[in-house]
Amino acid sequence: MTDRRILLLDDEPAVLGVLSDYLAAPGIEIFTCQEIEAAEAILGAQRFDVVVTDLRVSELGGLEGMRLIRYVATHFPETTVLAMSGYVNDDVHALGRAVGATAILEKPIDLRRLRRYIHGDEGPSTEGEDGAVWQIELLDDFLEKRVIRALLQPIVNMTTEGPPFVAHGYESLARAPAGTPLRNPEILFAYASLKERLFETDLLCIEAALKEGATLTPGSKLFINTQPRSMTNRMFVTRVEELIDASGLGRDRIVFELTEQQTIVNPQAFAKTLSKLREVGFGIALDDYGVGFANLQLVQDLRPDYIKISGYFCNNIENDEFKQTVLRSTAEMAGRLGIPTILENVETKSELEVVASLGVTYGQGYYYARPAPWDELCATDRFVGPPT
Repeated sequence: MTDRRILLLDDEPAVLGVLSDYLAAPGIEIFTCQEIEAAEAILGAQRFDVVVTDLRVSELGGLEGMRLIRYVATHFPETTVLAMSGYVNDDVHALGRAVGATAILEKPIDLRRLRRYIHGDEGPSTEGEDGAVWQIELLDDFLEKRVIRALLQPIVNMTTEGPPFVAHGYESLARAPAGTPLRNPEILFAYASLKERLFETDLLCIEAALKEGATLTPGSKLFINTQPRSMTNRMFVTRVEELIDASGLGRDRIVFELTEQQTIVNPQAFAKTLSKLREVGFGIALDDYGVGFANLQLVQDLRPDYIKISGYFCNNIENDEFKQTVLRSTAEMAGRLGIPTILENVETKSELEVVASLGVTYGQGYYYARPAPWDELCATDRFVGPPT
């Protein structure tokens, strides 16, 4: 069990190694980063009790660490923030306090003092399971290794009958190897976004999806998550066409799921790419409809081929008449527009029985199958392809 979580940021791996070894203790989970963008990405997905950051975290010099201190102090005021610097004077102390640092520690670090800040005067507990140390590797190194793989999850015709279930298609879910925080897509794509590397990261995920889905049942669709900001790159359509043509899958079998619509910073370039994708035969799905920025205006603007309704509306739906009304109304609206709907996170038989009566076209979730490699899904004999 994790009692405390610590984030360490320094551009020198040797420093991170010494600090993490010295601070490690039972119940303590430590994450180490070499880039401020990695730290910001993981702070968006995890809560930390203590953040320790060098003030100079790039070859450009300056006090970039102050930015992280301000970010943590603003959004997570309960988190203790400790700053490290090779040069500390009154001005640095004053600036650190102004942006929210608990203390400024001069390098070389007095490890015992740092330990007291983090573990208290009594020190860390010596009982329990050993804590974990997680290293967030440099994004450039991670992408260069090309280790992203894909799992598939069925999208099933909405009916209470089965198994076998009729699988209309499969969503590809990108995964890094176990043992790295970048296995979490939320952290990976946040890191890539902050480093302006979304395009390259998206292409690796698309390539992995096509490799895993190359032998899907004939007629089944392959749904691939895509970041709209990647689509503002003028080479997106060309590179995607090359990858898909090489895979042997027909373009009419590929559906791009659009996520994070609120982050589109170049609407004109995005619209141009979207038009090109449709011209060459690809489908478009609006993901997470009903939450965040996936709203009615996007249905109007995107004219999607599918609407994927957020799994929030499926959770405990059998006991929630409000959700039932919202879901029924959404399915009716989409039906009148000629757009099939997909409800995510169908996890129980009772949820399925309610949803099946509300007019939703397809379902997806653990009730049918957890994400898995294609050969494992085939081995279950739980799914058949759509009628040809």
